[in-house]
Amino acid sequence: MKILHFADLHLGVESYGHIDPATGLSSRLLDFLFALDQVVDYALENKVDLVLFCGDAYKTREPTQTQQREFAKRINRLSTNNV
Repeated sequence: MKILHFADLHLGVESYGHIDPATGLSSRLLDFLFALDQVVDYALENKVDLVLFCGDAYKTREPTQTQQREFAKRINRLSTNNV
């Protein structure tokens, strides 16, 4: 069984970033989402059986709707591929 573990994503930490003119989102948020995309891609490409995410998806207890939506999109990719 192949298990991939990750934690402490902290979506919403946006220090030292700027607003991306193409998306209107913080460049730091885009950086974190790109890193999460890499985790998901790795899991799918390497036929991982289980992805274990151990918390701290967001910086705060009240993430924005954008942060929630973007996190859910990536988790949904795993789910629709039976991971």
